[in-house]
Amino acid sequence: MSWRIGIDTGGTFTDLVALNDETGEEKVFKTSSTPDDPSRAFLTAVQGVMKELGVEASDISMLLHGTTVATNAVLESKYSRLGLIVTHGYRDMLEVARQNVPGEFGAITWWIKPARVVPLELVREVKGRLNYKGEELLPLDEDQIRLTAREYRELGVKAIAISFIHSYRNPVHEERARELILEEYPECFVSTSADVIREYREYERTLTTCLNTGLMPLLSTYLDKLSDRIHEAGASAPLFVMKSSGGVATANELIKRPIAASLSGPAAGIIAAAAISAAAGIHDVLTLDMGGTSTDMALIEGGIPRLLNEGKIDIYDIKSPMIDMTTVGAGGGSIAWLSGNKSLRIGPQSAGASPGPVCYGRGGQEPTITDANIVLGRIPPYLLGGSMKLDRQAAYDAIKSKIADPLGLSVEKAAAGILELTTQSIAAGIRVVSVRRGRDPRNYALFAFGGAGGLLASPVAKALDMRTILVPTAPGATAAAGLLYSDVRVDHVITDVQSEDMLDMERLNDEFKQLRERVMDDLEQQGFGSERVQLQAFLDMRYVGQAFEIRVSLPIEHQAVTSAIHSALKNFHAIHENQYGYAYENKTLVEIVNIGVTGFGLLAPPSLRPKAVSNKQWSDLLKGVRQLYISETSSYVDCPVYERPMEPMAEPLAGPAVITQYDTTTVVEPGWTVHVNEYGHLLITREV
Repeated sequence: MSWRIGIDTGGTFTDLVALNDETGEEKVFKTSSTPDDPSRAFLTAVQGVMKELGVEASDISMLLHGTTVATNAVLESKYSRLGLIVTHGYRDMLEVARQNVPGEFGAITWWIKPARVVPLELVREVKGRLNYKGEELLPLDEDQIRLTAREYRELGVKAIAISFIHSYRNPVHEERARELILEEYPECFVSTSADVIREYREYERTLTTCLNTGLMPLLSTYLDKLSDRIHEAGASAPLFVMKSSGGVATANELIKRPIAASLSGPAAGIIAAAAISAAAGIHDVLTLDMGGTSTDMALIEGGIPRLLNEGKIDIYDIKSPMIDMTTVGAGGGSIAWLSGNKSLRIGPQSAGASPGPVCYGRGGQEPTITDANIVLGRIPPYLLGGSMKLDRQAAYDAIKSKIADPLGLSVEKAAAGILELTTQSIAAGIRVVSVRRGRDPRNYALFAFGGAGGLLASPVAKALDMRTILVPTAPGATAAAGLLYSDVRVDHVITDVQSEDMLDMERLNDEFKQLRERVMDDLEQQGFGSERVQLQAFLDMRYVGQAFEIRVSLPIEHQAVTSAIHSALKNFHAIHENQYGYAYENKTLVEIVNIGVTGFGLLAPPSLRPKAVSNKQWSDLLKGVRQLYISETSSYVDCPVYERPMEPMAEPLAGPAVITQYDTTTVVEPGWTVHVNEYGHLLITREV
């Protein structure tokens, strides 16, 4: 018997989903996260599910992992101290950065420039220069490279980034510099910009390379710990780690490019949302992933998540493929507090896994979103099927003393205010990935998951005038399940700016051939033969004069690059109009900026199988009645509490209702009706 296991490490819980490759049986397991050493929770989860299933370590065929280790290191600036080697004359590249100031108009009057990833005193210049075509103008000063490597060793700098001008066209100087550094300082970590991202825009390329280099020691140590934990569990299964792009990579591959995992955790949930909603016949969805510390939101159209070739993590502009998502600091553990003793605020501070919300009884003193939910009857006085007891009275007292009394409100109205503010914050986040992209949320379904997603799905959907909500079978472990739907992914890009009236097709053909070979080599090193590889090509294009690009897929059959490129140029205008509302076809020339190839090492994701309709009625699943506070009427109502059905049901259920299960609770508010579809998912709808 063979089991594939996906493990997602969150701020509060570590979630595991085990899938039997032969029978399709799934098992969900949750345990508290261990922020001081996430690998401990990883081991606890693996050993716990092995015990529950009664399987041996040899039965585990594959381990897939989503982690926030890289994300948190970037957010908290806890990456390794590093040095940066640049072309002579470009020492201030990170200091100069870009001319734009983050924030709204006028932010420049108060904005303080943050510290650079590499302090200026650790940046070194070396002689050697290429032109924009990649041709050598000045040979690399090898003696200077050796001297710099020895200097970094004396300073105790264990990670070195190399970013030379125009190396995206020709990496020869960077590759030679790395060879020389490792000869002088073999124990250090080194990465070159050409290895991390072969695209132009020197600042973003250099910054991304620096962050990648700074994360290398951290990810190497963490993945070594995971390897030890896997051996401790007695398993020998290969370990794959989720990347920001929605694909996975082997642990060894990720150590070389850890920046690719900068948004590892949230990406897996979006991959699951795309697969699950598409199987249910819903191809356009907005996701709501509400966990313990934050809520992530993304747009999925036609069953495909929107992908960016660059994004932002905190203050940093990252050039790396990543799913387009936004995050708000409103998770179950987010703390409610008063600004100036008058104004209610939520987060971004979080109680995390330890001490956690007040109702956890682990020493937490500050009221959280979870505490508001238990006070209003939205969650039961326990979690994880009863294994974790919650203290409603402690939550009530905390909200009373910290929020209600200072504002002169009842505890119920204060708790309802916490949830209303949270709802509006999440709705605003969803508008970022929908309305700001020219998309109307009313035309999409809301895919709610995460440990707390089902609790606020109804009010969030109502705030956005959405009419359909889809809640998967294991909402609290959807990100872990998403790992099981992922394939190994490799992306390679080359910048080669060419106007459509002066295309060098021979050069483009050669470059596509190089990219295909690089992608195939990378996948072969990760254990994939050509029969298990799928390739996709693309072009990043823009109108001449624009400073941003649009990615257009390039259907290459039998390597017919020329005809495929002309087809892509034609498609660009329609895609531009779809995204921005206008196009300049036959008015302005289009230019190619980047060409790229994406390769997938196919892991045979599980197929979703419809289930037989259950002969049970909702009355058979009734667990009791609980007082539920309804904000619209400012009063409690007797609300039935049901056990979550996992098989399709012919009978619909009208709200209000509370549906409980092992990993989460779903609240169905008045005006909404629940249908259990053929896959066992909750389809919650409301009339206009």
